[in-house]
Amino acid sequence: MASRKRRNVRKFLRYAICMVSMFALTLGLMRSPNVYADQASGSSTQTTDATTKDSSETGVEYAIIADTADEIYGHKLIAESDTLEMYFYEPTLSILLRDKETGAIIESTLREDDPNSNKKWNGYMESGFVISVISGVNDTGQADLVNDAPTMEVNLLSNGFHAKVFYDEYRFGYEVTVTLEGSDVVVTIPDEGIVEDAATGNYISTISMYPFMGYTYLGDRDGYMFVPDGSGSIIYLDDKEGRFSGGFAQPVYGDNAGIKDSAVISLFWDEFQTVNDSESILAPVFGMVHTDSEFGYLGIIEEGAYNAQIEAYPNGAVLDYNRIYTKFVLRKLIVQPTSSNSGGSITQAESDRSHENLTVRYCFVDKDQADYCGLAVTYRNYLLDNGGLIKKDDTYKTRIDFLGTEREEWLIFTKKVTMTTTENIREMYDELTDAGVTDILSLYKGWQKGGLYDLPVTKFKADSAIGGNSGITSLLDDLNGTGIDLYLYQDMLRINPDTNNTTFNVVKRINKRIFEELTYKEVYNTFLYLIPSRTMQLGEKLCKSFGKNGISNIAVAGISNTLFSFSYSGNYYSREYTADMYDALISEIDDSYNLTLEQPYAYLWNHTDSYVDMPVGTSNYVFEGEEVPFLSIVLKGIMPMYSEYVNFEANKEEFFLKLVESGVYPSFYITYEDSAKLIYTNSADLYSSKYSVYKDDIISYDNELKQVYEQVKDSCIIDHERLDSGVTVVTYDNGKKIYINYSDEAAVVDGITVEAMSYKVGDAR
Repeated sequence: MASRKRRNVRKFLRYAICMVSMFALTLGLMRSPNVYADQASGSSTQTTDATTKDSSETGVEYAIIADTADEIYGHKLIAESDTLEMYFYEPTLSILLRDKETGAIIESTLREDDPNSNKKWNGYMESGFVISVISGVNDTGQADLVNDAPTMEVNLLSNGFHAKVFYDEYRFGYEVTVTLEGSDVVVTIPDEGIVEDAATGNYISTISMYPFMGYTYLGDRDGYMFVPDGSGSIIYLDDKEGRFSGGFAQPVYGDNAGIKDSAVISLFWDEFQTVNDSESILAPVFGMVHTDSEFGYLGIIEEGAYNAQIEAYPNGAVLDYNRIYTKFVLRKLIVQPTSSNSGGSITQAESDRSHENLTVRYCFVDKDQADYCGLAVTYRNYLLDNGGLIKKDDTYKTRIDFLGTEREEWLIFTKKVTMTTTENIREMYDELTDAGVTDILSLYKGWQKGGLYDLPVTKFKADSAIGGNSGITSLLDDLNGTGIDLYLYQDMLRINPDTNNTTFNVVKRINKRIFEELTYKEVYNTFLYLIPSRTMQLGEKLCKSFGKNGISNIAVAGISNTLFSFSYSGNYYSREYTADMYDALISEIDDSYNLTLEQPYAYLWNHTDSYVDMPVGTSNYVFEGEEVPFLSIVLKGIMPMYSEYVNFEANKEEFFLKLVESGVYPSFYITYEDSAKLIYTNSADLYSSKYSVYKDDIISYDNELKQVYEQVKDSCIIDHERLDSGVTVVTYDNGKKIYINYSDEAAVVDGITVEAMSYKVGDAR
């Protein structure tokens, strides 16, 4: 009740302030040009033809600066391009960007103290860069540009500025360069510019880069924040009325197994996972869009992504402001065991910080590009221009993966469970081809001797139960010249301690304890990770064995979407080191083989021929307003994308429409034998996979989605819009539009009638 009263009082005060401001503004417009208070001295600075407009939904006014000004809100004009002007306020390294055509602005810091916040939070909100401080064994300090009065040396450049910042109290500091490059603002903190005096016991834990870039207050503006959760989602800028106490905060490229504990998922039964993991950030991007002024940006973490975190908080989560930004993690506190058996430990800072340049490129968009689709198109073009993407053959194929053999407990040892032989695969291919399913991509899992989880795989040695080496090579020979591609699947990350010697070459966390990945499964409960150098050795050995046996199609898992720091032989290795090793191995494989990667992180996209396990959903956080197919918009028409398995989707009708909407191709996980045979194996969660059950679904999906593909093949998505009628309209650059109706009633859009839970393909008008 008390919190509701406070919200009501706050709303009344906002309304009163708004009315007074409008009255004062009206008087100002009658007497003189618009005047804005200077942040530093309270003096006034004129702007040119400043006006205000109403946000279409809230009715709250926002500033439009019609013409170039010498100064806006205390920020001085220091650089401009054909599209943007950059203004700078030196005391807090704050920048303000103005769109030269529309006059819309985006601010990077709060202009003045918020009376509802304390001194610490005001310093945070008014600073362009904020450091979290490790002092001794505490990671709670804050060093900002307002409260701590650091020594600063600022030099203006032809297109921006360079600054040196040093905190005498903590004896650390950094350098930063901010430049305007066309429609982009590039912010870099070079690794060599970060200094610390270790003797003081004070360290930089994290650096938040422009944490209020594009911020909005409560529900005053229309728009949203884009977060890279799964396929992508948006958080609307409406007033959340204090409903949420937290927001989105995830590490780029997933958790760091070298630091984070492997948590127990269930409190009651270890063998049952009762909570799904959150989706990993697959690409280092985020964004803010003000739809009322048609101005926004896409943030791309160009350097430092391996130790970065993307954070987005809706209003009411601690502060009344919507904000999204990058936080770079330089050093963490760790719990270091003091002995191997006593259970004692001490808390201490990591012995060394991460060593990477920290760079974020803010790509500004306006007008009809100021939406999540415009952000995705911007990212696609950026990747293509910089070699992060290479156009691949996007021909439609239905993905049908097979499970060969598994293992179950049997007396003292384990017993083989054979699910799909090479002859079974040949039979299924023949039946599907006769039914018109002629274009297929398959990953053959569990083909190796010892079954799916006999890891690592070091040579081409197929299990005799599926037909042995000759069974696979004969099948592959028969598939030559057809539209069917069969890839041998291998996890290059994990080693099974139950089937292989794990004394050496396994990952130890930075506290020198061996990392264990718990599976909560029946047969193999724990897996370990190979150190990257060992992965490279074994990967090269395996590929050489494949080459000798004429194997040309390889599917790689594990190293495609896992990164970690680790300790080995007394040395510390960073996530950047791990990524570099994996990139080198995968690049080497890509040079000699047809390669597909399982849900790869963005830094590997230029190596894979297809994207396997593309998410079409999100983690479904309560504060997220809407799922958006950001990743599929980026990649559609550039490389084929294959969904996660249809088998395990509860609402197959809606999932099918999502595939139509996103341009993602369907995937099935198939066994020839009944999946009931897997009940006592680690694949027990493969509860429905029998070919005879899914044959008709495979044929149906293939027939329909191939027809859609024929309408838009080799084309990219250029627009994506969700209408109030429940219809989503996807526009391709070849002039085709796809209308997807998710509602329970028929709808008419552009003169086209789309039945309930259905779709149609039409021409752009």
